[in-house]
Amino acid sequence: MRDHRPQATQDLLADSLPGQIQQRALALAELNKQVLGLLPQNAANQCRVANFRQGVLILECGSSSWATRLNYERMNLISQLRRDLLPELTTVDIKINPSLASSHPSTIRKCEPAFPPSVLSLQAAEYLKVLASGAEGKVKKRLESLAKLAK
Repeated sequence: MRDHRPQATQDLLADSLPGQIQQRALALAELNKQVLGLLPQNAANQCRVANFRQGVLILECGSSSWATRLNYERMNLISQLRRDLLPELTTVDIKINPSLASSHPSTIRKCEPAFPPSVLSLQAAEYLKVLASGAEGKVKKRLESLAKLAK
């Protein structure tokens, strides 16, 4: 005979495909948190765990420069993960996902000049004007425009 008693939704979902997907997502989220805890703070902001299957951990980074940095640390990361979290880990694959870089706009820095802009003194401007008075054509125009930049 069939059992027609009510069943909890949680029990129904546990054995179904959506329930398995949910369990897998929760496991990957926990693994992501633990793996990012092993990485340096600046690298943790730029990558995430994409998947773990058959002993292969797949990490995603926002750019090729971060992928290169993580590749340099790959063996250290593998040994730490084997020791602390994943003894069945065989390798770490690092993939580039540009959408991760756009999700962290605070990491994009504005280029600053290597040297602060120099200020032209009034005395130097006077020297340029005197020099321009003896010059011709383009050189005279350039020297005068430089003299106008004095502050």
